[in-house]
Amino acid sequence: MKKEIIAILSLALLASCSVKTNEEKARDLIESQVKASLIKPESYEFAQLQLDSCFSDDNERNPDTFILVMKVARLFKEYKKYMYEAERAESSMTIYAPSYGYQDAHDKQQQKKYKAEMEKAQRKAATVKEKILQLYKDYKPYYDNLQSAKHEFIGWSVAFSYRAETAGGLKTMGNGLYFLNKDLTEITHSFSEEDLSDLKSAGIEDLQYEFEEDLKSIFAEE
Repeated sequence: MKKEIIAILSLALLASCSVKTNEEKARDLIESQVKASLIKPESYEFAQLQLDSCFSDDNERNPDTFILVMKVARLFKEYKKYMYEAERAESSMTIYAPSYGYQDAHDKQQQKKYKAEMEKAQRKAATVKEKILQLYKDYKPYYDNLQSAKHEFIGWSVAFSYRAETAGGLKTMGNGLYFLNKDLTEITHSFSEEDLSDLKSAGIEDLQYEFEEDLKSIFAEE
C-alpha cells in the first residue's frame, strides 16, 4: 500500500512538472517569432519577460490604443517638421523685407521665394493635422465603448527582452511588446523596438496642447 501511494505521488509530481507556467507559454510563442526575425538566430539569448493581464476597460494596456498613439506620433513628427520649415522660411522672408520702404529686385525675388516655401510647408502641415484629427475621430467610438466596458480579462501583454548578434558580430539588446490571447496560444499584436521608440518620443502632451480645441470638439460629451 505504501509503495502504491509513493507511485501515485510520483506520477502527480511528474504531471505537475510537465505543465508549463504562463510565463513559459508566452516565452515559447515570442521566442519563435523573435528568432525568425534575427540575422543570427543561433546567437539568441533570453534576457527577461514581464507578463501582465489586460482588461477590457484598460485604455493604456490595449493594442488598439498603442496602434493609435503610434500612428499619431509618426504623423505629429511629420507635422512638426513642416511647421519648422514654415517658420524657417518665414524668418528668411523678414531678411529680405523692404527696408525703409525700399526693396531691390533681388530682395523682392528672394522674399517671394521664401513666402512660397512658407505657404507650401503650411499647407503640408495642415494636411497632416487633418490626418491626425481624423484618426482621433475614427478612434472616438472605440473610446466611448471603452468608457462603458465591463472589467473583463481579455488577454496578456508581455514586455520581452533578449540579446542577439548583429551582422557585424556585435551583441545587442532587443526589446519588444507583445499582446497575447487569453489562452496564451497566439500573438495578436506585436510592437518592435522602433515602434516603442516612436511611442516614447511621441510628444503626445505637446500635441494635446497644440490641438487642444480641436480635440475638445471631437471628444465633447454629446
